[in-house]
Amino acid sequence: MRVERLVVAGVLAVALSGGSGISVTSDWDPGVDFTKFSTFFVLDEATGGGGIDQLSQNRIKGSITSNLQAKGMSLADSEKDANIAVGWQVTTDQRSSFQTVSTGWGGYGWGGGGWYGGGMGGMSTSRTTETQYEVGTLVIAMFDEAKQEMIFTATGSKTLSSGNQTPEQAQKNIDEAVTKILKDFPPGSGD
Repeated sequence: MRVERLVVAGVLAVALSGGSGISVTSDWDPGVDFTKFSTFFVLDEATGGGGIDQLSQNRIKGSITSNLQAKGMSLADSEKDANIAVGWQVTTDQRSSFQTVSTGWGGYGWGGGGWYGGGMGGMSTSRTTETQYEVGTLVIAMFDEAKQEMIFTATGSKTLSSGNQTPEQAQKNIDEAVTKILKDFPPGSGD
């Protein structure tokens, strides 16, 4: 059975536009001995490539590979030759924030007889402004290939910016994000 079922409904994912400001969470099975895993294979994006362009997919897979190799793991030639199958997925979510600003004092003020207040009169206005923004999410999930079970998952998310990036900046941002997302892998490593 292939591990393409990887990102289940309960797992959401993380942003790709730079390492700073990323909100990261991770979870793992505390009963798993992570020291027994030495090889990995990075799967294609869980959406089958429908989420992001091929260049970004290649950058993410390359960054995951480099990160895990730096932690002492070896890239296997195929999924069946690996101890761990690494799945990942990118999502974006349109969100809104609202800010209300009020002006005026309602029924309070200074009059001919001194300070007065509390009445129903007066001038007051409020204006609410909606700001829409997009949050990107990247989830990276590790599966015990022999047991076909998820053993580790980490997500990172960040508000995405709309600026153009050079290919070098895009790779740098992805590398920073993946490094932060995989900070706790393997659990107990102290990275």
